[in-house]
Amino acid sequence: MVTIWNEDSIGDSVALATELRSEGLRVDVYPEADKMGKQFKYASSRSIRFVAIIGDDERARGEVAIKDMQSGEQRSMERNKVADAIRRT
Repeated sequence: MVTIWNEDSIGDSVALATELRSEGLRVDVYPEADKMGKQFKYASSRSIRFVAIIGDDERARGEVAIKDMQSGEQRSMERNKVADAIRRT
């Protein structure tokens, strides 16, 4: 699932979801800008394993933070490496 950090990040979130889908991954986008805790809870309730976060800092660096909802681990990586990282896990 791709989160929506704020109203300004909606375009980036949708673009990332499109990129990941083109890589063959099944991707949901949270429907609105909301608190991260609420978005994580939504992902858990739908048994979504990975959540992609594109906050202001990540956008500035060209990165995406990926949270593994099973382990709780969160790591940042270059945007173009997200699909491969998810596939390897």
